[in-house]
Amino acid sequence: MNYLKRISAILVLSLLFMLTPFTAFATGAESEADFPAEFIFEWVEVAADIIGIIILFIGFAKGLYMFLLLEFDRLRGKKDYDELFSLRNILGTYIIISLDFLIVSDIIHSVISPDTKELINLGIIVVLRTSIGFFLGKELSELRKELKEEAHEAELKEKEQH
Repeated sequence: MNYLKRISAILVLSLLFMLTPFTAFATGAESEADFPAEFIFEWVEVAADIIGIIILFIGFAKGLYMFLLLEFDRLRGKKDYDELFSLRNILGTYIIISLDFLIVSDIIHSVISPDTKELINLGIIVVLRTSIGFFLGKELSELRKELKEEAHEAELKEKEQH
């Protein structure tokens, strides 16, 4: 249900941005009064792109570090595949957060240049990124459920041993 709220919120926000008078800043009336607002939108768009990429890079770095640690443990004979769930959980979370920032950037870009081609591209990109986020989030919730079940089973075994 959380994903449906998120998808609908993204779609509503994109429609609101497309229908607001802010699109007037990119209609070709290049006056001095319009320039600062357009500049601000462009700056926010670039900032959202950069933040999304930074988040993705941080997730990649953490995931790579964790993967290398797991591989070194595996080479030493310690086979603990439960940590792979944690690795996938971490990577998936960073990817979803990054996708959210990149969607915001795409929506702002469509506000700056609202021609038909840009709006079609935005629609395709938002649908693709939202779909990826939805299915990745669904997989992550299943992984978290499995991790909780395994932790609960481990607690029960520990209590039985004592």
